Amino acid sequence: MLTVEPDSLESFARATIEASGATPEIAETVARSLVSSDLVGHSSHGVVRLPYYADQIAAGTVDPTAMPSIEQTGLFHQIDGSGAFGQVTGRRAVELLLETTNEHGVGVVGIRNSGHLGRIGEWADRIADEGLLFSSWVNLQGGAQRIAPPGTADRRLGTNPITFAVPTFDALDFNLLYDGATSQVAHGKIIERDGSGETLPPAWTITESGEPVEYAADFEDQVGALLPLGGTESGHKGFGLAIMAELFASLVGDGPVSTKESQDWAGNGAAFLAIDPSVFTTREAISIRVEALIEYLRSAEPIADDGEVILPGEPEHRTARERRDQGIPIEDAVADNLETVATDRDVEDALPPAFR
Repeated sequence: MLTVEPDSLESFARATIEASGATPEIAETVARSLVSSDLVGHSSHGVVRLPYYADQIAAGTVDPTAMPSIEQTGLFHQIDGSGAFGQVTGRRAVELLLETTNEHGVGVVGIRNSGHLGRIGEWADRIADEGLLFSSWVNLQGGAQRIAPPGTADRRLGTNPITFAVPTFDALDFNLLYDGATSQVAHGKIIERDGSGETLPPAWTITESGEPVEYAADFEDQVGALLPLGGTESGHKGFGLAIMAELFASLVGDGPVSTKESQDWAGNGAAFLAIDPSVFTTREAISIRVEALIEYLRSAEPIADDGEVILPGEPEHRTARERRDQGIPIEDAVADNLETVATDRDVEDALPPAFR
């Protein structure tokens, strides 16, 4: 495993994306977003995606020069991704949410036909950094089906993440942030293991025999499906959440839903919502409530000697602090794929020093 300095990894990602045809500004937006995911420990949405994006550009499903188009009706906006990188669309959605919510106390943005929006927690964090509440529902517009309904092994829905963020002001030095797929695990976690030879945890997937998928490469070849959040015991809960995310994203973004097994993928659809909590209470009151709740939760007696109550958003905060100092770990299989992309794009000179 390599350990890579964050700035050099971002420079490499930027060079690779620009070499794929993106403008410098777009390449910088996408690269910063990818590396920010690696920084907080969600490498499933980090530079591991570069080969995947390169394939999309080659196939014509992502236009590296495109910009999203916007429709506005008062407090509400809809964004058509227009084949642009999802990170570009996500950044524009955040800008619109901030503009509208700061003026009116609430803002809603619907998204359709976006490229891969990346780690939704990034957009949630940016909204919460401005003192606003955030929630979102995301679907895959009927494509990239990977979740099986409980009791089956047939792929029917995308991983459809649901995200919430709450600013904590002076109570904590990070936002409370929940960002989770409605499947047992995000698909990117499987991508990370593709080519590594590492077996998949058995709780993640299911096949027609009722057994799990053993290897990531088999899953990528359409063997089996992801179990909904809750697995074989209580997957009906995750499946219900996945359906709600599918419909919220589709209805607010005015995009398609999953209706057939072979359905052309047009990227992510989403519903983003921001609320200014100061419309209802004060920042001081929010801080007091958050602090009181956290103190009560952390007073729970751990079963193990080294146990502790970990808050949503806290692992990412700790990991980012550590990786800024010590570097970002890159799995060998991921490093090999990045080297291949660098060769294909003739940007070997941009590879971080750790690769050489």
